[in-house]
Amino acid sequence: MKKILVALIAAAMLFVVTGTPKIFIGTERATVAVVDATEGLPLTIEFVHSVQRTPVIEELNFHAGEFVLRRTIYQSQGVGLPFDAADGNFRREGDKFIMDDMNRPLKNLELRTGKGTRLTITVDGKIFALYEKFPVGTKIFVRTF
Repeated sequence: MKKILVALIAAAMLFVVTGTPKIFIGTERATVAVVDATEGLPLTIEFVHSVQRTPVIEELNFHAGEFVLRRTIYQSQGVGLPFDAADGNFRREGDKFIMDDMNRPLKNLELRTGKGTRLTITVDGKIFALYEKFPVGTKIFVRTF
């Protein structure tokens, strides 16, 4: 917890110096990335669903100080995947289900690496294959400052 506090303080200092909000990606012990949180910045989370065992892509943007889940793309319906009309606009393209216009605001994200889930985050054009860097069960934080 001490290392994450140090990383967060460093990110906060960057914000003070540059005046630009920051996105921190990391664990309690390691910083993976700190990037400028510019308005509209895309962030993509990709993983293999732990139950369905099929790929899932979640597309978010940074907007007004938080993340907004815009779209989820997946290949099999099931636990934890959007399906209801209230979730957005549902459509099917080939073997993919797509839920567009979700517009679900999220202040911060907490993710975990899982066995065979291949958790990856893409932000600012950089791909972070978190499943290659951290053991199964590691909590990953994606926070804004």
